[in-house]
Amino acid sequence: MNATAKGNFITRDHPYVFLGGSLIALLGLSLLNGPSTPYSFLTDNVPGLLCRLVFWAFLAISVVALIFKLVYKKYYRSCVMCRQPMLKISRWASYLVVLACVLALIDRGLLQLIYTVQTAMEATSNPQGFFPSMVYMSLKGKDMLLTGIWTTVRLALLGTAIAFVLAIFMVFLRIQEPDKRDNDLVRFLKWIASRFARFYIFIIRGTPMMVQALVFYYFGFNLFKRTGMTVTEINHVWSFFVSGLCTVSLNSTAYLTEVLRGGIQAVDRGQTEAARSLGMSNWQSMIKVVFPQAVKNSIPAIGNEFIINIKDSSVLSVIGVMDLMYATKSVSGIYFRSLEIYCVAALLYLILTWLSSLLLQYLGKKLDTPVKGIPSSN
Repeated sequence: MNATAKGNFITRDHPYVFLGGSLIALLGLSLLNGPSTPYSFLTDNVPGLLCRLVFWAFLAISVVALIFKLVYKKYYRSCVMCRQPMLKISRWASYLVVLACVLALIDRGLLQLIYTVQTAMEATSNPQGFFPSMVYMSLKGKDMLLTGIWTTVRLALLGTAIAFVLAIFMVFLRIQEPDKRDNDLVRFLKWIASRFARFYIFIIRGTPMMVQALVFYYFGFNLFKRTGMTVTEINHVWSFFVSGLCTVSLNSTAYLTEVLRGGIQAVDRGQTEAARSLGMSNWQSMIKVVFPQAVKNSIPAIGNEFIINIKDSSVLSVIGVMDLMYATKSVSGIYFRSLEIYCVAALLYLILTWLSSLLLQYLGKKLDTPVKGIPSSN
C-alpha cells in the first residue's frame, strides 16, 4: 500500500470499515449504558434513541458481513458485502457512528466530569466515589499541593543548575592524567584529583538518594549542634529545603560529571591537536575548544537529569521537605484516604515531566541539539 493510500485510509472504501466501525459502536453503547447526570442530553429521549439506533444498525451490518466472511472465506472480497456500493454505504454509515460516539463522549464524559467537579466543590465531606474523592481532596488541599509543586520545581531547577557548576569542576578533576612533561608533584596532584573524583562518583552513584538525604541532613544538624546553636537556630540555617537542595545538587553532580566526561570524549581528538598546534596550552584548548562542544553535546542528558530530579526529589519527604510528595502525604493524613490523592500526585508528576520535556524539545531545536530519545544519566 503506497503513502497516498495510507493517507486516505479513512476516506477510502475498504472492508476494514466494518471492524473499525463496530469497535466505535461498542464504545458508544458502553458510554450510553453508563450513569447519566442532570446535564445529560442523551437519555431516553429522541437524540439518545437515535444514537442507540445508529450503533445497533451498524453492528447488525457488521454481523452480516462477518457471516458472509465465514461462509465465503477466501472469496469474501468478491461477495456482495465487499462491492463498491455496499462499501460506500458502510463508510458513510461509519461516519454517523463516529458522530454519535463523539456525542456520547461529550454527554457521558465531559458533562460527567463537570458534574462531578461541581458536586465535589459543593460537598461538605469527602465523597465515597473514587473520582469525586480525588476532586474533593485536590480542591481542599490545593494550597498544600501548589506549595509542594513549587518546592519540587525549585529543588529540581536549582539542584540541576548547582550540580552543573560543580560537575564542571569535578569533570576537570576526573579527566586529569599524568603527562610526561609533568614533574613529580604535578603527577601526584593529578593522581589525587582523578582518584578523588572517581571515589566521589562511586559513592554517590552506589547509594540511594533517600539514604544520602538522611545522612546529609543529620550530619549538618549535628555539626551545627556542636557549635551550641539551639534547634530553632539550626532550622533557620540548616532548613529542610537547604538540606534537600544540597542532596539533589551533590547527587546530580556525580551523574552530570560522567555526562560531561562523555561529552568531552565525544569531541574529535584532532580538534585538541589542532588547538595545541596553534600554540594553545592544554588548559586553553580544553576551555576554548573542547569544553564548549562537550557542553552542547551534553545538553539533552543535562535536561534529562532535570526531569529525573523532578521525580527523585520525592524521596526528600523523609526529612520533612515540603515537596509534592510531602504535601500529598499531608492531604492523605487529613482525610484518611490514600489511593485517590496518590493518583492525583502521579498525575501532577506526569504533567510536570511532560511540560519539562516539551520545554527541552523547544530548547533543543533552538540550540540544534535534538532531544528525542534522551539517554538517561541516572
